Amino acid sequence: MNKLVRNSVIAGVIAIVVLVLVINSCTVISPNERGVKVTLGQVEGDVIQPGMQFHAPFVSKIRKFRLEPKTYEVSFSCGSDGAITKDMQTVGSTVAVRYVYDERRIMDIVTRYLNDAVIQSAMRDNVKASLKETVGQYSIYDLVEKQNEVTGKVADAMLTRMSDYPIDISQTTITNWDWSDDFDKQIKETANRAQEVKKAEQDLKLAEQQAQKQVKEAEAKKAAIEQEAEAALIKAQKEAEAKKVEADALAYYNAKVAQNYQVEIKLKELEIELERAKKWDGRQVPSYIPLTAAGGIVNLPEAKQ
Repeated sequence: MNKLVRNSVIAGVIAIVVLVLVINSCTVISPNERGVKVTLGQVEGDVIQPGMQFHAPFVSKIRKFRLEPKTYEVSFSCGSDGAITKDMQTVGSTVAVRYVYDERRIMDIVTRYLNDAVIQSAMRDNVKASLKETVGQYSIYDLVEKQNEVTGKVADAMLTRMSDYPIDISQTTITNWDWSDDFDKQIKETANRAQEVKKAEQDLKLAEQQAQKQVKEAEAKKAAIEQEAEAALIKAQKEAEAKKVEADALAYYNAKVAQNYQVEIKLKELEIELERAKKWDGRQVPSYIPLTAAGGIVNLPEAKQ
């Protein structure tokens, strides 16, 4: 019985040892990870791709690096750690850097920078330097108005300063600005004044629009009146031309009537002459009456019938 128990214990110990050995000699690398094999402090081979990897237990291990975006955030107060503006005002801020390991340079992380903490320490120093360098180019008032521009310059400076590190920075943002309470009060007052100015500008713009509308309405009304007047003038001219044509036609008609009347009179005279000619007996009948010496009237002989 004792022997059976002893054998069972030995078998259990062996199983545990085997299990520990298996666990320490097998590493699974997921699709979003890459690995580096380190044996007794020395890097061996190339970057290990996803899959099951076996290695000597205890003397070798696989360091894994996740290829997914990370965010490193660092805050600076507006005290001694803050950045100084061009007009000698101290401001603080919170800067967030989003980055990912450069898969082509993972070996550098292990051989040159040892671990991610070294990279983040360098990132903090470079964020601080980039922020102070950029903020020093602006007054505190410009800083309030041009925050997007300042953020863009800090991001560009970070890309330059961190270019030698085995990471890819996708975005650098300044999520918070911090300044003194007195200046914060000034900002609010300035914002209120700016709002009042903006409202006055909007009121002026609205008044200008109303004035322009009235001018356009007046111009449209004037144009309509001019069109009506022009139409009336054209109508009057047409009517005058029509009346002139009518008068000319009437005058022409009257002239023709008078001409026809003269012709008829002439025809009547000719008819009378013709009748006389028909009744003439060949003798000349004087067309005048001779006077006597005494001024008496001479009786003419009666014409024969």
